[in-house]
Amino acid sequence: MAASETFSVRLPPETKKELEEYARATQRSTAFVVKEAVEAHLAERRAYLAAIEEAEREIERGETVDGEEVIKWLESWGTANELPPPSVRKPKVA
Repeated sequence: MAASETFSVRLPPETKKELEEYARATQRSTAFVVKEAVEAHLAERRAYLAAIEEAEREIERGETVDGEEVIKWLESWGTANELPPPSVRKPKVA
């Protein structure tokens, strides 16, 4: 098992109470619950940043979707005439 370090954090009393209740309900330590929560949060944030970086690369390549087409598509959701998602516009090669 890899070495670990101690880290402290201040929580509002109601959050600490909820953490302790959840830990008891799941038969885990509060340290385990917090470690899992931090790891999950960081994984989600890494994925979010990666998605932003990929979107920026797509924009740089000129691969975009018309905003008005997106709005029309969203407005059609749940209707009898739901539209297909708009297509990515590829840059024109000169």
